[in-house]
Amino acid sequence: MRVEFTVDEAHRMFEAVLDELVALDLDKHDRATLRRWRADEMTPGSVAVQRLCEKLNEGIQHSHDRSEASPIKKPDWV
Repeated sequence: MRVEFTVDEAHRMFEAVLDELVALDLDKHDRATLRRWRADEMTPGSVAVQRLCEKLNEGIQHSHDRSEASPIKKPDWV
């Protein structure tokens, strides 16, 4: 099985998480920093969002690979 997010999907996930962080009872300076980060670096199609997408896809694939059962079984008589 292969699950792969597009850059647009990764950006929408990032936006949803960041919206929740901004909604928290944070210091005014911290909220401004998050908003500035969103506006300056994490725009759709930016290198940072593309890298985020790659990391998400790598992490999901790695998790899936580790969850698969190994075809090599230890014999019960050992």
